Amino acid sequence: MTTRHTLTVAVLLLTALATGCASLAGPAESESAFREHMRDTQRAGEDAVRILGVDPDSVIDDKRMANASCKDDLGADPDGVTRDQPTVTWAPDFASRAAYATAVDTLRKEWSGQELTVKDIPAPKKGEPGAGLPGVRTTTDRGIELSLRPDWYTGEVTLTADGGCVRHEGYLTEWEGNGNG
Repeated sequence: MTTRHTLTVAVLLLTALATGCASLAGPAESESAFREHMRDTQRAGEDAVRILGVDPDSVIDDKRMANASCKDDLGADPDGVTRDQPTVTWAPDFASRAAYATAVDTLRKEWSGQELTVKDIPAPKKGEPGAGLPGVRTTTDRGIELSLRPDWYTGEVTLTADGGCVRHEGYLTEWEGNGNG
């Protein structure tokens, strides 16, 4: 087999693999269903912030939909379908490490009381941002991951609602609502 034929076979195999992966993903959500998922993601995070006794609007940090690892690098999605990962973060301020530890315990108890599986997040090691501050996370029945932990880069404590990677119709460019995005 010549190099040209080998290359053609490789391209055909990659195309078949990409098409197969897209079909395994199932049908894409409608644009309206994805917008509802965005709202559910934000509401789940807002509810968690309220559990801590904080007004979510006063500590909202960021809203974003794009995540490079979520985008379809193989180009297997049909025209009019894209992938986005709705994520909202809040940056509640805690007066002390003890207040933060109390917040982690509060969320652990509340989420366990809702019969959600709660997982501990190990504290970053000495010398890393947020050193010594363990976190906590859960996933709601709608597949939204909630976590309270130090940010990987800054060490600032954040509460995050991550809606996961979702295939949907349309190309939304901004978060619905107040325009943060």
